[in-house]
Amino acid sequence: MFSAIRLPAADDVHQEVLKSIATVLQKFQGGSVGEFWSWCYCIARNKLNDHYRKQANDRLQPMAEDELWQLVESSAQVSPLSPADKHDLEYAMKLLTSSKPECYDYLWKHFVFGLAYGEIAEEKSLSYDNVRMKIGRCLDEAKALFH
Repeated sequence: MFSAIRLPAADDVHQEVLKSIATVLQKFQGGSVGEFWSWCYCIARNKLNDHYRKQANDRLQPMAEDELWQLVESSAQVSPLSPADKHDLEYAMKLLTSSKPECYDYLWKHFVFGLAYGEIAEEKSLSYDNVRMKIGRCLDEAKALFH
């Protein structure tokens, strides 16, 4: 299930997913194998999001840059990043980090970790619309820096 992503915590997250599936198995109400796997996938996705959210909130354990790139590359298996795109992305993120560290944080959480506006708003104690606007402005800032 987690063979594409080899994070240091992959085995722990995998175990959490299996425990969660076993714990709530009696609540499954689907009628086909496809529905079962879809249900399992949702549980796995939620556990991964919980892990990333916890890791994003834990400032004492920042994710190393090589781990972040491993995550980006593994998530791009369907349409992998070309070396030029990877270079451009690294360059843009370095520019953004040096000029607007808050924007880097918002964009990374939303586009890489996949956190929704509401999740980021809850984490930052802001309104949904405030986060939506900040991410929009940060995306515009990133585009302006890059061009």
